[in-house]
Amino acid sequence: MPTRNAPVFDLPCTDALTLFTSILDRMDAKVLIIRKDGRFLYYNEQYINYYGKQFAEFGMAGDDTYINIYDIDFKDTAILAKYLKSEEKLEKWLNSPGSEKERNVFTDIHPLYLQNEYFGIVVIEYNTEEFERMHAELSYYKILSRDLRRQLNEREALPPAFDAVVGESSQMLKMLKMCAHVAPTMSSICLLGESGTGKEVIADAIHASSSQTEGPIVKVNCAAIPETLIESEMFGYEKGAFTGANPHGSAGKFELANGGTLFLDEIGELPLAMQAKLLRALQDKSITRIGGSKPIQLNFRLITATNRNLEEMVKEGTFREDLYYRICVIPIHLPPLRERKDDILLLANEFLATLNDRKVQKQHFSVDVQNALVAYDWPGNIRELRNCVERMSILSMGEEIGTDVLPTQLAGGMQPETDTDSRGQYNLHKILEKAEDDTIRTVLSLTEGNRSKAIEMLGISKRNFYIKLEKYGLK
Repeated sequence: MPTRNAPVFDLPCTDALTLFTSILDRMDAKVLIIRKDGRFLYYNEQYINYYGKQFAEFGMAGDDTYINIYDIDFKDTAILAKYLKSEEKLEKWLNSPGSEKERNVFTDIHPLYLQNEYFGIVVIEYNTEEFERMHAELSYYKILSRDLRRQLNEREALPPAFDAVVGESSQMLKMLKMCAHVAPTMSSICLLGESGTGKEVIADAIHASSSQTEGPIVKVNCAAIPETLIESEMFGYEKGAFTGANPHGSAGKFELANGGTLFLDEIGELPLAMQAKLLRALQDKSITRIGGSKPIQLNFRLITATNRNLEEMVKEGTFREDLYYRICVIPIHLPPLRERKDDILLLANEFLATLNDRKVQKQHFSVDVQNALVAYDWPGNIRELRNCVERMSILSMGEEIGTDVLPTQLAGGMQPETDTDSRGQYNLHKILEKAEDDTIRTVLSLTEGNRSKAIEMLGISKRNFYIKLEKYGLK
């Protein structure tokens, strides 16, 4: 065994020994020194606090250093005796019997030499509760990272035309994959969803990924055209068809979309009389201009959109059933923003980045503003969020957009700030609760609301899971 010079201390021997034992008592590990005859020479406070109960079972007091390894029968006594005799070194995980629930602990056993003569062994058991917690968290985040990478891979697999659509939540990815799948076909698509959910952006992406991409995409807001003009706008007219008409005539939206895509937004607002004419044009694949007699053959892809419930309108008699089945060959539902909260900050930062492009002073959201944005339900969806971001960007005087410029409807849900609240950002309990809430929401999003899968991913009991759902208002 190689030797080295002993450290020199300007202290009496007893003081130096007291200093060393004081240091060992403060170590975050259990330390035991056993002489080669098996007698315990020293153990620190961590060791006796952990194994004191086992000592008592053998009739030994916790401060008794005359314990002999050969007189007790702990679970790992045989291992200690083996290495005491062999003078070998050990560095491995061993089972620790010191609690009701056995755990793996990392154990070091090193031989000790005094003046080149074998003296005994030192046993160090590292407290691994923190390691185990970190390992559990690391395992969870590995799973989460894997799922996020899967989502990103799914996102990258979409056609380039869908890059303009901001969203990485599971709901959005599912919807985008459906759009990408049906885009190359000529089947009629009906985009269903609340106002402001981005139906026009989706229509653009579908057109750009379709077989009609070389042709134009002609967009018509059916709710914005007066009923008296809607037929001429849709089908066009010949010269002299009516008073005030263009003397050269005019092509309608159907004709302009020939070879491309016709996007009829707010299709639910079409009057019944116009619905019948639209149905005929779609069935015959031709239209005749007002005042004309020659049919014009059509070849376009039809995409419609509405924020109304067309099935209910059919039952009420305000929308033709035959037209419904003609335009809704492939219905696609766009989720509202409140159901894809993972995308709120993505969208908000995207809108802010666009505004920053026109500014010298680049802005960013404060943490409190980000929390407020995510907490709000956004009844106006993406359109409302864009409006909100632009407003805050204009009103904010500094680089950080703070809560002072939050719209009333967002600020109303925030607690009034007090001195205690301002210190709350450093409260570990609140920080952990926030992390727990965010994690559960993320996992529920990843599992698309499947609670059994969520429980498995989170690694908690079913009862504990439902208690947390109640606690964070996720039911």
